[in-house]
Amino acid sequence: MSTLTTTEAARGPSPLVHPSAFIHERAFVSNARVGARTKIWQFASVIRGTILGEDCNVASCATLDGPAFGDRCIVSQGVAMGPGFRFGDDCFIGPNVTICNDRWPAAHKRGFDVSAFTRGRWTVVVGSGVGIGANAVVLPGISIGDDAMIAAGTVVEKDVPANFLLRRDGALVKIKPEWRERRMRIVC
Repeated sequence: MSTLTTTEAARGPSPLVHPSAFIHERAFVSNARVGARTKIWQFASVIRGTILGEDCNVASCATLDGPAFGDRCIVSQGVAMGPGFRFGDDCFIGPNVTICNDRWPAAHKRGFDVSAFTRGRWTVVVGSGVGIGANAVVLPGISIGDDAMIAAGTVVEKDVPANFLLRRDGALVKIKPEWRERRMRIVC
C-alpha cells in the first residue's frame, strides 16, 4: 500500500483532497484524505478520517466513515463501512457490501473505543488484490489475505488465507489461476 502506512494511520489522516481528485458536486467529503485521480460519485459520503489512495473509485450511495484504502480500489454502490478497516491496493468491494466493526452493537457506546482506530488498530484487515462479492457481510476480527475472493452473499465469519475463495457455504477453496481468466458468465 504505497499511500498508507501503519504509522500514517496511527497519526490520523490529514483532511486533504488531491487537486486531481474528482468529487461529484452531490457527494459529501469531510475530514478525509483523497489521493490523486480518485473519483467519488454522487450521493457518496466519505467522512471522519477515511483514507483513499490514488486512482480509487467510490460509487454512488457508498458510505465510508473512517476506513483506510490503498491505491486502485473500487468501492461499489451502497457499500457501508465505518472506522477500523484497512484495505490494501487493487481491492474490489462489490455492491451493498457491509463490513462490521462492533461484536455487540448497541445504541450506547460504552466499551466501544473509536479512537483506537486512529491509533492504527483495525477490526478487519484486507490484503491487496482482494475481491468481495455483492451483498457480502464481513464480521469484526477478520483478516482476508492477498488475492482472496469472497463469494457474493457470503457472511465472512473466519479468516480467509491468501489466494483462497470463501464460498457461501463457508468452504475455503484454493483459487486456480485459470479461474481469474473466466470472469464472465453469459446466458443467452
